[in-house]
Amino acid sequence: MRQIALKLGERFLLRYIAGIIMVILITSCDEDRVGQNPIDSIPPSSITHVQTEALPGGGKIYYDLPKETDISYVICEYMFKGEKKIVRSSIYNNYLIVEGLGEIAPCEFTLYLVDHSENRSEPYVGSFTPLEPPYQSIFKTITMEPSFGGVIIRWQNETNALIGAFLYAMGDSGQWEERDLVFSSVEEEKRAIRGYDTKERLFGVSLLDRFGNTTDTLILPAIPLYEKELDKKKFKDGHLLGDNTTSHNGRPIQNIWDGSLTVLWHTVPDAGFTPPQTFTIDLGVEAQLSRFMLWSRGESYYYNQHNLRYFEVWGAKELSHDINDTYWSGTEWQNEWVKLGDFEVIKPSGLPLGQVTDEDKAAQDAGFEFTFEQGVGEIRYVRFVVKETWARTAAMHINEVSFFGDDGIRDEGN
Repeated sequence: MRQIALKLGERFLLRYIAGIIMVILITSCDEDRVGQNPIDSIPPSSITHVQTEALPGGGKIYYDLPKETDISYVICEYMFKGEKKIVRSSIYNNYLIVEGLGEIAPCEFTLYLVDHSENRSEPYVGSFTPLEPPYQSIFKTITMEPSFGGVIIRWQNETNALIGAFLYAMGDSGQWEERDLVFSSVEEEKRAIRGYDTKERLFGVSLLDRFGNTTDTLILPAIPLYEKELDKKKFKDGHLLGDNTTSHNGRPIQNIWDGSLTVLWHTVPDAGFTPPQTFTIDLGVEAQLSRFMLWSRGESYYYNQHNLRYFEVWGAKELSHDINDTYWSGTEWQNEWVKLGDFEVIKPSGLPLGQVTDEDKAAQDAGFEFTFEQGVGEIRYVRFVVKETWARTAAMHINEVSFFGDDGIRDEGN
C-alpha cells in the first residue's frame, strides 16, 4: 500500500517541483549581473551570533552578517534522508528557514557566507531539533466513523499545511482498493469513502506532505450504513413564500430532477429577486439524508454567470406554517429547520472568473458532491439559501440535483 501511496504522491509533488523550478529560473534571470564579475580568492568573514528556533518540521536560523560589501548570499547545508540539502538566503535577511524534516530528531547544519566570487567563509556548524512535523500531528487527529455506504474521515490541520491523503477500503475479494487521493490545507477536514454495502470491512488512510514524507496507514473496521439514491419521481416543487421558482424561457425548476444533465432550470434574471435567494424541494419521502450531488451549467458557463457558488442547505421533516405565510419570507423559519450544511463550489484551478482549465471542466462535469452532517433526523423538505452565484447575479441556473440517504425502503436485494 505504501508503494501505491508513493507512486500517487509523485503526481502530487510534480506540480510543486515544477513551481520551484520556475521560481529558480525567474530568480536566476533577475539576479544576472551586468558587466564583469569580480574575481578573487579572498573569502568573506564568518557569520556570527547564530541562534535557532525550532519550527514544526524544521527550524529558523538567525545570524549576524559582517559589515562587508563583497558578500552575496548565505548558504545552509544539511542532510535529509541521506542526501545533502541546500538552503540559500539573501544578504538582506538575517535568517533562513529549513523545512520538510520528517522526524523529531537533531538536524546538524553548516552555514557559509558566500561572496561575489563564490568564495565561502569559514563554516559555522550548529544543530536544532524540529518540532513535530505537521503531517505527523495531523495524522494523530484522524478519526473514522461509519457513514452511509462507507465511512467519514476527519482530521485537524491547525497549521494549514498542504497534505495529500490516500483513502483505501478493503474490497470484497480481500484486496485493498485505492479509493481516492485528496489534497487539503483547511483547518478542519471531512472526507468520505462510499459505495459499499452494510457488511463490516476495513478502511484506511495515510498522509503525504509536499516534501515526500509519508505516514503509516491508519486501518480501522467499520460497518457502513445503508444508502441509496432517493427516487426523483417523488420529488416536487416545495415552493414556500419568498422562494424564487421563476422559469426563464420555459425552463422550470422540475428540470433539476428530471434525470437529464443537459436540461436545466433557469430563473428569470429581472424577476426582482436579490441574494440570498431560496428555493425548496419536497423529496416526497422522509429520509435520513447523507449527501447530494449538484450539476451546474456547462458549455460557456463553467464557474460563471448564474451557477451556484456559495449556498446553505436546510432541512425539515414537516411544515409548521401554511406555504403562503409570511413566516417563510424572512429568517424566522431557520429556528425550526436543521442546517444541513454551508457549502461552496470549489474551482480546482482557482483561476479568476472566465478562465477555466480542462481539470476545472472535468470536475464540474462529474458533479459536485456535498456531504450532510449525520444524526439530524428524518428530512422531507430541503430548502436552499443561495448566497452568491459565480458572477454575483440575481438569477440562478442548475442542471440537476440528486439526493442520497436511507428512506426506510430497501431496494430489491438489500
